[in-house]
This record gives sequence, structure tokens and C-alpha cells, in this order.
Amino acid sequence: MARSNLRVGLNKGHPTTPIPKTQRPSQRKGILSARTKFVRSVVREVAGFSPYERRVMELLRNSKVRSLF
Repeated sequence: MARSNLRVGLNKGHPTTPIPKTQRPSQRKGILSARTKFVRSVVREVAGFSPYERRVMELLRNSKVRSLF
């Protein structure tokens, strides 16, 4: 609500312009940046998959889902 330069009431006080709030880093957490995405893709290309990822892909290829758990 805008203030109305009155001393009493719901809109009491000196009229001011509201300052827009900036976004906190905690609200941005989890959003993947373009640079991070690129770096991870390069690392994946160079290093390959970890052993547990290879095993999961092999089990999915053979469709033996019950041995995952």
C-alpha cells in the first residue's frame, strides 16, 4: 500500500518509493549455469563414467531392475 502523508490510519507515514528486493544466493541455489554445465560435460567426456554408473547402465541395458535394489 502507498503511504498517504497522514499521521493516522492504515496508510500513515511519509510517502516513499519502494526499493525492489535483490535475489539472495540461497534463492538461486541449484540453478545450473552455462559454464558449470559445459565444465561438467567436458569432465564427463574426458573421465568417463564412475563404476556404479557403468553398473547401473549395464543393468538397465539388460533390464534386470530387481538386482539394483
